[in-house]
Amino acid sequence: METKEIFEKVKSEVSRKLSKIAGKTEYIAKISKLKFEITSRKSAMKDCYRQIGTYIYGKKKDFSKDDFLVDLFKEIDKLSEKNDSTLKKIDELKEAEKKSKTEKKED
Repeated sequence: METKEIFEKVKSEVSRKLSKIAGKTEYIAKISKLKFEITSRKSAMKDCYRQIGTYIYGKKKDFSKDDFLVDLFKEIDKLSEKNDSTLKKIDELKEAEKKSKTEKKED
């Protein structure tokens, strides 16, 4: 085989492989785009659920006969109290650290 024939054969094979890779890349890009669309819609749905929950929680007195919701309201209140307590601990730690730094500067 001549050098020119070998070059043309290699060129043809490389071109075929690159075309195949481009096709797979396009396929992957399309699938990724569609999956992103689904993820975006799911995120929007979760935001709607959150807004519904926030709205209902704000009117929890209107739902006092619904045991399921009352139990969830109690759980939310309990978790909120724990968060408040934890925030207080964080503030106390920050204050102690600030005080410690001040005392070190004075030494």
